[in-house]
Amino acid sequence: MRALNALGLAVAVGIAVAPASALASGYTPPMPGAAALGMGGAGAASVSDASAVFFNPAALARLEGMQLIVGGTMLTPVTSFAGVAPYPGYGVTEEMKRQYFFPPTFYASRRLAKGYAVGAGLGAPFGLGIEWKDPDTFTGRYIVTKADLNALNANLSAACAPSDRWSVGVGADLMFAKVKLQNRQQAIAPGGGGVVTDVAKVALESDYTTGWGWNAALSFQPGPECKLAAAYRSKVVVKPTGDAVFTQIPTGDAVFDAAVAASLPPNQGVSTVLRFPATWTGAFSYNPVPAWTIEADAIFFEWSVFEDLPIRFSQTPSANKTIIENYDDAWQFRIGAEHRCPRFTYRFGYYYDQAAAPDESVSPILPDANRNGVTLGFGCKLGADKRWTVDAYEMALFLDQRSTNGVERDGYNGEYKSFVNAVGIGLGYRW
Repeated sequence: MRALNALGLAVAVGIAVAPASALASGYTPPMPGAAALGMGGAGAASVSDASAVFFNPAALARLEGMQLIVGGTMLTPVTSFAGVAPYPGYGVTEEMKRQYFFPPTFYASRRLAKGYAVGAGLGAPFGLGIEWKDPDTFTGRYIVTKADLNALNANLSAACAPSDRWSVGVGADLMFAKVKLQNRQQAIAPGGGGVVTDVAKVALESDYTTGWGWNAALSFQPGPECKLAAAYRSKVVVKPTGDAVFTQIPTGDAVFDAAVAASLPPNQGVSTVLRFPATWTGAFSYNPVPAWTIEADAIFFEWSVFEDLPIRFSQTPSANKTIIENYDDAWQFRIGAEHRCPRFTYRFGYYYDQAAAPDESVSPILPDANRNGVTLGFGCKLGADKRWTVDAYEMALFLDQRSTNGVERDGYNGEYKSFVNAVGIGLGYRW
């Protein structure tokens, strides 16, 4: 009977969703702000609104008065899978359900005195939502049928400008993370032949759990046309606890069903440790003429922090295990431009994101791959005094085809294809 061993696999897979689902390791684009995403996400050096809380807290010291931005993004991922031998086999194709996600953004800043400012923000830099079609027949259902990660990051930052050229910022990060997983457990049916049948549904869900981090940033303006920026965000460790609920699936064989019922573990608590990566950002912006800004950003994700995943059960400690992940550090590059016309602003950009997951960690939960994105953006100021701003963007994110190369840890091998469309908007006001 495989039920007890499947418990360890189910919980490990379920909770592994969280650290694997950043843009440096997944297919969810970042949602820092509509204006910057119109430029491919490049904004750490040239940011001039309250989204500096996310991009570069040091830039808060350059903002005037009080600013507020509220916005969000609609994400639409599309993923398909083609199997290879030995499992699930050539000719097997699967698709995810079409889903829509709406991560929010909120930023506020206030100038306290000349050269001093504070800011606060709320965003969703990590997140994942997958659901494969027809969970009763999906060939990877013993790994996952549905998984969700809700992760919100709250920031509180302060900045000062000791000179006209330099400014520095520091802040605290509070991560809220909640994980949910559904899958199936299987066992060999009686009668010989090695036929496998579903014997239980598994639902794993944690409450929101928090973890703390910190950030620091630096801005330097050597001349009126150029700006330089550097920023660091520490890793955040979250220790979620949740419940595993097992619902038996009757097969109609009374003896077999009784054996399954006796071997299924009880509903119980489970815990693990999640490690969200530290990031390093370097950025450069240039104004060739007053109406144009060009910027390039490079972000380094310390995904190697995700070496393993410890799984601990509250009632069956014999099932405790540690899953080896061995993620790699990854780079992200963003480049974009903005043209400010008398009545409106338009933007465009390019985005490259390097996959962090090794082949053995590419699974139906997270078919990680290198990705290339192109963006278009639009902005305008409204009102008689131009205090209102509206910014919008469109991002098309193309993921490279990614093969497991026959080494996926659960034996589910094949090739994934994915595409993500993102549309976002931000509404701002300045006092």
